[in-house]
Amino acid sequence: MKGGIRIIATGLLLLAFGCKNATPIVKEPWIEKPVSEWPNFALTNEISFKDTTYINLANSFLIDTGYDTLGISCKHIFMVFQYPVGLKSIDLGKDFNYWKLYPRNDTEKDIVIKRLVNTDSLEIIGQFNTLKVRDWILFEIDKKDLDFYPLKIRYSPVKTNEIIYAVGWGTKQEDNSQYALTKLKCYMNLGDYFYTQTLSTDIHPAGRSGSPVIDKNGYLVGIVSGAEGKFGVIGSVNYLKTMMDKYNIEYNPE
Repeated sequence: MKGGIRIIATGLLLLAFGCKNATPIVKEPWIEKPVSEWPNFALTNEISFKDTTYINLANSFLIDTGYDTLGISCKHIFMVFQYPVGLKSIDLGKDFNYWKLYPRNDTEKDIVIKRLVNTDSLEIIGQFNTLKVRDWILFEIDKKDLDFYPLKIRYSPVKTNEIIYAVGWGTKQEDNSQYALTKLKCYMNLGDYFYTQTLSTDIHPAGRSGSPVIDKNGYLVGIVSGAEGKFGVIGSVNYLKTMMDKYNIEYNPE
């Protein structure tokens, strides 16, 4: 009997210490405000090569690593560059001119990338079914006159049935005065990516690749990658973390 009491007491003591040391989740201050009052963080891309310039191509955003601010977009954007530009790998090539990130509702404001961090001339672009597990590109940016909000990162995995939100612009979005918020539910998490069901019925999915996906607290949990059948495909932050480790980018893990 005394042994049982000691076990229970030890368990309670561990529980007490666990609760004491747990880091409370702090909501972003803007998350409970109307979307129209959220900070600027949903961006799109203008990318210029020698003979071709792409405008309003996919989506992009900024992240706060805890030490630095980086630009982010989807890697499968390189599929667009394969034939007109002739790119074959995740390398912008000799004919690259510039890459700008900007909001569609204020095109006068932009951020110019300084370099593609995870450039790799040996990484073949491939097709979507091979890109969905690695669908993140990271940019070092020119931080001069930074008017956009970098998202904080949540590193814990999205759970089945968890409600999350994609925030960005679409090619069939008629009103570009405000980015759109798409409500999603996680259907199945496979680690490097997860499948979602769309709960919003009034948002057309076309052109939303590269949009940040945030949780109920306003933290980044993924990037819009594409769709397979009736399910959306979201790249998890696993690959983002892998790239930050590979390129020695400091960050604050949870």
